[in-house]
Amino acid sequence: MKAQILAVLSVLFAVAHAVPTTSNSTQNATGIINNIPQSPNGVLFLGNDGVLRSVDAANRVVSYQQLSPQQISQYIQNLPQRDASRLQRVFQGVDGREVTDLDQLLNPDSDQLPSRAPTSVSQSLPTGTGMPSQDMCRTVDCTWQNTCRQNGCNSCLQAYQMSNGYCH
Repeated sequence: MKAQILAVLSVLFAVAHAVPTTSNSTQNATGIINNIPQSPNGVLFLGNDGVLRSVDAANRVVSYQQLSPQQISQYIQNLPQRDASRLQRVFQGVDGREVTDLDQLLNPDSDQLPSRAPTSVSQSLPTGTGMPSQDMCRTVDCTWQNTCRQNGCNSCLQAYQMSNGYCH
């Protein structure tokens, strides 16, 4: 009996680090981006399965949200046009809500995670007054959240087959 209880507790503890956000297909992508738990050295990454994953520097899933086709389109609109056009085609017909396997959500294949090739991208916004607009944030390349936060932006957004992300 004790062994069974310990086994159940072990499984619960193993998945406790990743927090799914409330599945709400009516919330817009910006609301999801602003509310999903994020690691300071992590990134928000939209895999080609339609699941938005918040990952830490080691690509461990911190949190995830299965996105509807409309939310996927909204997320992509937060990226520069040169990437958005390609990604709209890649994600056509994708519905992240169809991904229900907990192991796939928490431990996705490597192609559902950002590539972690070392980069030296470090970019700053032009100096000015006040907080940057989302359009200004979108011009800052990033590989993790800290780059964006140092520039007054909120998150580092990436998607399938993008080598770097863009601040939001």
